[in-house]
Amino acid sequence: MLYALLENLGAHNETYRSAGAVHGCALCRQDTVLDFVEDVGRHNAVDTLAGRQWLGESDTAGADIFYTTGRLTSEMVIKVAQMGIGVLVSRSGVTQKGVELAERFGVMLVARAKGRHFQAIHAHRRLELDAIPARRPGDRQRVKA
Repeated sequence: MLYALLENLGAHNETYRSAGAVHGCALCRQDTVLDFVEDVGRHNAVDTLAGRQWLGESDTAGADIFYTTGRLTSEMVIKVAQMGIGVLVSRSGVTQKGVELAERFGVMLVARAKGRHFQAIHAHRRLELDAIPARRPGDRQRVKA
């Protein structure tokens, strides 16, 4: 499901593909993108989606994944937890404070999600691996989930 979601998100990065220098965020249900926004500020993009959800301006009922191109910072984790979403995915890295707050709020983090590789944090008994990519030269040893 994660791999399909990452593929589906590629169709939504229009401003980034044409101009660069923007962050994209999405509310998703499984591998379906329900709402997507791009902005020069990663917090602006998150706040836009949170506002649309709160105002009922988008059909995001049942959203269970929040995707961002930005780092998974403490602020991102707090905002997503306040939205009631339990999975936060990013193609970027994660901060230590983001990890600490994700554990506290019960949010699973999926960092550095690109192609078929990612880092899952706080995923114990929440992540089901359905396809394990082949090892590449230089890859570190896998840790069992």
